Amino acid sequence: MKLADNIYTDIEKNRRFEKKLERIAKGKSAGPFFVVTLPVYSHGILEIYEYNELLQNFYRTLDDRIVILGVSDSRAGARQLVCDILEDHLDPEGRLVWP
Repeated sequence: MKLADNIYTDIEKNRRFEKKLERIAKGKSAGPFFVVTLPVYSHGILEIYEYNELLQNFYRTLDDRIVILGVSDSRAGARQLVCDILEDHLDPEGRLVWP
């Protein structure tokens, strides 16, 4: 599992948030929260997972494909992060542009 250079979040960026990112980077459980990822397979644009789901054996085998772009304490917050990410990466014609 990889963390993007720029993580989108609706969580206050404090020591608690930094510890959460450290645990994610190490692949350890970090409590109940949701993450926005690039698609694990070739379908879709972005995906939302409960973080602990990604710690299951099935996803561990796909670990190198999982790139986390956003972190939220709620599914609704994760949906809003998807909107924010898409707005930031759409060109004037509405096409998705990734850096």
